[in-house]
Amino acid sequence: MAPRRFDGEGLRRARRRTELSQRQVAKGLGLSSHVPVARWEREQRFPPAEKMVRLAAILGVDVDELFPREGPCDLVDLRCDAGYTQKAAADEVAGLTKYILGDAEGGRRRLKPHLIEPLSRLYGVDLNALEAAEDRSFGMTVPQPAPRKPPDLAEKLTGLVRKAFRDSPTPEMLADAVNAKTGTRLTAAQIEDLLTGVSAADVFTDGTAEVALAGLAAFFDVPQLALENRAGVELRVLSALQYLAAHHDIALATSGGGVSPEMLAVLNDLVSRTSGQS
Repeated sequence: MAPRRFDGEGLRRARRRTELSQRQVAKGLGLSSHVPVARWEREQRFPPAEKMVRLAAILGVDVDELFPREGPCDLVDLRCDAGYTQKAAADEVAGLTKYILGDAEGGRRRLKPHLIEPLSRLYGVDLNALEAAEDRSFGMTVPQPAPRKPPDLAEKLTGLVRKAFRDSPTPEMLADAVNAKTGTRLTAAQIEDLLTGVSAADVFTDGTAEVALAGLAAFFDVPQLALENRAGVELRVLSALQYLAAHHDIALATSGGGVSPEMLAVLNDLVSRTSGQS
């Protein structure tokens, strides 16, 4: 089994950043009292594994950041990440009982083939992932897939198109919709190239890539940074922070490498003022 690593102090810091009380967090988890949350933060108790994903979501933190996984998933991990107890999961799948599921999770008896597909749907994973997790529950070594590379522009745009349109639009339809809303002059050929993986720099050789990405971001109502690659985003954010530090005549970082208190104060003030305008 590969449990998530729990850090009570990290949980407390994450909660305070969101300015939520222990009682508010408890309510979001369906708890009648804040006491369990207080005990988790003091590490007197540990949260049930099936509540960790929901807890991270309430605090607006990626679960793998707040509660890092110490290895690949087995059946228990998949169930807990989906937010189910054994009984709750069994109740959702016809022909499955908590005892059958418990035997599979404990490496005693494998799941019947007809249970694999509905259980994978319940957990939100594909069949291969569920079968690999079952193998791990039985102590079998399963090769881990290569780390997934960050999504490229084509993948990001494809996901945004799926969310924005009920039916798959043609490149012509998408270009017309974006141009009508944002005033850009995208062509169907350019849209098609972007969706098939051609880089923005190669599509817009006349230097208008920035304008095109701004128009696409405005159409899909996402920040323009969401359409840029991670390395480029990080450099732009760092450059902006350096500008703020120079503008306010303060140090960006401490000698230890962390963000300076003065810079944190500037950022807190900026976030506060921006939030008040929204």
